[in-house]
Amino acid sequence: MVTRNPFDQYAQPENRLTHALVCTLSREPRLTRPFLKWLGLSDVPPGPQLRIVEQSVPGEPAPREDGEARGLPDACIYTQEEWAVAIESKVQAPLHRPQLRKHRNTLEKHGFRVAGVVSFTVDQPRGCLPDFVHHKQWREIYHWFSERSGESEWARILVDYMQVFESKMIAQNYGIRGTITMFDGLKFDKDHPYTAREGRRLIRLMGDELQALEPLHRLGVDPKGDRRGSITGRGNDPVWDYLPLRAARKAKNHTDFPHLTMDMGSKGAAACVTVPNGVKGGVRSKLRNLGYEGFQDVVLEIENNTRSVTQRCAGARPMIYATQRHYPSQGARPEVDARLDVDLRTLVDRESEAIKYQPQWLLGLYNVLCNKQSNVQFGIEMHFSYDSPEVRSEQVLDLFTDSWLAMKPLLDLIISVR
Repeated sequence: MVTRNPFDQYAQPENRLTHALVCTLSREPRLTRPFLKWLGLSDVPPGPQLRIVEQSVPGEPAPREDGEARGLPDACIYTQEEWAVAIESKVQAPLHRPQLRKHRNTLEKHGFRVAGVVSFTVDQPRGCLPDFVHHKQWREIYHWFSERSGESEWARILVDYMQVFESKMIAQNYGIRGTITMFDGLKFDKDHPYTAREGRRLIRLMGDELQALEPLHRLGVDPKGDRRGSITGRGNDPVWDYLPLRAARKAKNHTDFPHLTMDMGSKGAAACVTVPNGVKGGVRSKLRNLGYEGFQDVVLEIENNTRSVTQRCAGARPMIYATQRHYPSQGARPEVDARLDVDLRTLVDRESEAIKYQPQWLLGLYNVLCNKQSNVQFGIEMHFSYDSPEVRSEQVLDLFTDSWLAMKPLLDLIISVR
């Protein structure tokens, strides 16, 4: 028998999130007054005086899910002393200013001294809101309750619910206009093992954060470029997304150009510069003209650049790879026919290193790239373990950014081909 989450009492996602918030504040009333003050409301009455209703105003009949059609706010917080605030929440739909004014007028008609109207949305509303409106994004609400989840069980339950809610919305391609939660690291462990559903949520949040970073814009990342429309993967499948480059804006397919790839799976995460087989412009000829020694110099420069990452993140591994694969049918998963992975540190003769000098691995990879007769993709990756404290925190954004910056010589080489 499947038990329904107590927060999932409504069909509309907007109402589910509001219901989850209302339940949390009702079960943990000591949070209500601090929450209202954080929203920016003034003259908030003492907590014991505050009451909450959903899909109605005080004195109305029992809540109904068609409250929006009746012009009612999603929730109201009020006191018997005629103080009240209306709440309007959005997940997919945009915010309508006339609706906010109507909520204020409705409370005034019922004899309340209206403290204001609060709006919760996923993205930032366009233009200015009326002075009486106090606005927060759902991701800010998520962060506020996250900070209190250590001392409040209901705050923790709400935070967990928001994570699951967002994962489900992404899996169902619901069309969320932004993000509901906030990225705070890749916190997979034996108690919270990796799943593709959670991976899809985190890789989307992580991609949003990384795509907005100025250092990556200087590297060539397109801040407004499209990423994957749908992140696939089930069970323990790995998931991936990519950051497009400005130079690829006119490319018909993302495989026509190199890109920065984010990988996440049960064994760890990786920041990659991916060079698909379909990249046009004479990559193989350029590599041949460069010669093995020239190619080796590029890879050695990258190895040297990545040391700042490997030195501050235990277990980080810089790798170069080439893989041959084919697709049994259109839309099917690719089958890997061969793959060669080389730790960049095998190219450097350092007696103190546990990884021994073996440059012939790179020579073999170079020969494959120059003489390929099949679908071969290659790239450079920085592998990260979930055991690392840096990976389990927001610092993983810096690790990914610095890894990609270290791989710039490969981007310069491939893009110059075009």
